[in-house]
Amino acid sequence: MTASASKDNNIQRWTVTEASEHSPCRLLTTPLTCNHRHGTQPYLDIRGGLLEGPYYTPASNELRFIDLDHGKVYFLDVAKGPDSLTAISVESPIGVTADVVADASSDNAKIIVAAKHGFATLDRQSGALTYVNRIYNGSEESYRMRFNDGAVDSHGRFWAGSCNDHRVVKVEDQGTLYRLDPDLSVHAMVKQMMCPNGIGWNAADTVMYLTDSPRGKIYAYDYDAHTGNISNRRDFFTIDPSIGEPDGFAMDVEGCLWVAVWRGSRILRVNPHGDITGEISFPTRFVTCPEFVGTQLIVTTALEKEPLSYPESVRWSGKVYKLDVGVQGKPRNPFRPQ
Repeated sequence: MTASASKDNNIQRWTVTEASEHSPCRLLTTPLTCNHRHGTQPYLDIRGGLLEGPYYTPASNELRFIDLDHGKVYFLDVAKGPDSLTAISVESPIGVTADVVADASSDNAKIIVAAKHGFATLDRQSGALTYVNRIYNGSEESYRMRFNDGAVDSHGRFWAGSCNDHRVVKVEDQGTLYRLDPDLSVHAMVKQMMCPNGIGWNAADTVMYLTDSPRGKIYAYDYDAHTGNISNRRDFFTIDPSIGEPDGFAMDVEGCLWVAVWRGSRILRVNPHGDITGEISFPTRFVTCPEFVGTQLIVTTALEKEPLSYPESVRWSGKVYKLDVGVQGKPRNPFRPQ
């Protein structure tokens, strides 16, 4: 399936426009172009660089997300709202975070991350990283590689992809999708990727979806939940480069993927057949990743890369948005160390 800019009457469209304290986003049925959106109020009006990886923990009602370019992790008490937002600085870039199964002996919930050099735990007070499996040890690899997006499967295995660090080298097909098992062993599952991004599984736990952003592809694999093996790769969804690139995605309880479109000012809802069934338009181009908080969709964005060409996009970039989409998200899985 190829995403296009054509208007299909079977596609439900939302546009993020005016907001208020009690109704963060108003839903409209007519899409607007980037340069004609006015009056938008982000949920979190911050000046982020590359905001990514929103993650919601229902037990604590806490949302967190990262700023990869500025080396920060943000935390938000959802019940208290934007005034509760705090941030810590981290010693090296983090691509994605995940909860760890609760430890009754610990006062603080643990967080595991895919960081610059591999898999690590994060001290949420100091920002210190303790590597549990360091993938890149050589000075050359450590310099040019970093980790990006990921997710935890139903058996508590943490999947995350590495890629060339865009801040220092050109992105080529040197990325790898890794799987961190509960015994802290690491397995290289897919090689020669450009930039591994969103990862998720269908409700039956028989299909794994994996994004390679620069190639414009979301792939589907047959998935064996018991062994963690994947096979039979095929194209599931393709976005034409003229529209943008697929970035992070979140899955809902109906089995649909909510796919952020980098450079595309939108999120697309894609059903299990690869058909677009919904579209959310945003006033900025670099939409990075969605996350469900109940039926609310939290959406991160990145700073506009071409400010002279897209001045209106600059104004609304590097912020966090929220709107109600009327469907619950699929619950996330925590990492389960032995």
